[in-house]
Amino acid sequence: MSAMEEVIRKLAYELWEQAGRPDGRSDEFWFTARIELERREETGDTQLGAPVRRRAEAAPHESAADWGKRPRGFEM
Repeated sequence: MSAMEEVIRKLAYELWEQAGRPDGRSDEFWFTARIELERREETGDTQLGAPVRRRAEAAPHESAADWGKRPRGFEM
């Protein structure tokens, strides 16, 4: 593994943890990390850009019939 791939792997892991360790999205985090590192190189910025968002899931107390009835912009 090259040094750049190792840096991408570590950043992808950080992003994955920040997103709540979702299953089945490894490619998404790998490519997001790669793009983020390219952005950092271009701008000289050391801060993370936009985070990878968690996928929307119904709150445990909501039924399938209630899903989507919350007002837009509501965050838990």
